[in-house]
Amino acid sequence: MTRTVGIAALFGLYMILSGITPINADTVWSVETTRRQVAFSFDDGPKPESSIPLMDMLEKLQVRATFFVVGHETQANLDLVKRLHDQGHEIANHTYNHRRLPALSETEILSELQQTNDVIRAATGESPRLFRPPGGQFNTKVIQLAASLGLTVVLWDVNAGDYVLDVHRFPVKDESRREDGASFSQSVIAKITTQSKPGSIILMHNGGDMIELLPTIVAKLRNRGFEIVTVGELLREGKPRIHSVWNDDHVPD
Repeated sequence: MTRTVGIAALFGLYMILSGITPINADTVWSVETTRRQVAFSFDDGPKPESSIPLMDMLEKLQVRATFFVVGHETQANLDLVKRLHDQGHEIANHTYNHRRLPALSETEILSELQQTNDVIRAATGESPRLFRPPGGQFNTKVIQLAASLGLTVVLWDVNAGDYVLDVHRFPVKDESRREDGASFSQSVIAKITTQSKPGSIILMHNGGDMIELLPTIVAKLRNRGFEIVTVGELLREGKPRIHSVWNDDHVPD
């Protein structure tokens, strides 16, 4: 038993020194709750051509969501982000230039996060509390630096895979995953509505074909008794669900 514990401790130390992150309370993938709630989250943007129709659709469906926005897009669309905030949506940090953070220096990571915090505060009057690294890629350094700015790293447990629908904007390496629009739309709807469970955080993107799928997704989730909330609201109802796996910068499907 002692030898097993010793090996495990050495392995853990090796992983940490290698910059590979154990999933823990500082990385939120979903939430433990008995309430039938799920959170919608949208990455990227904001861009008027996609964000305005998305806002309008969410307002029509009476759904509030968490938007992980890119800093330089926010800077160019401060009024749009203010409107998102005023409609009750949660605004969160998705870096300033959408760069893969593990390859950057500490100074560069802090700049990506702080600049985005600043422009979000300029638009909404509030500092964000949540952060999602682009591509879901992070390591110990990223988590620690985010925490130093008051940011909690938020990932997801349900991936809509909606980036496949708009292959020019969200390219997918595995060409076999590309299907015709209709059949893939059905698979996206099925994935969200069947994989969601109490406390799920659902990853979607601010763009592409997701807008036209939302009425069906929302109706099916509500028929299953789910309430759709922001990530922040979900966290207030329970505690972060911890995954006992190691993260090596892989983006989960």
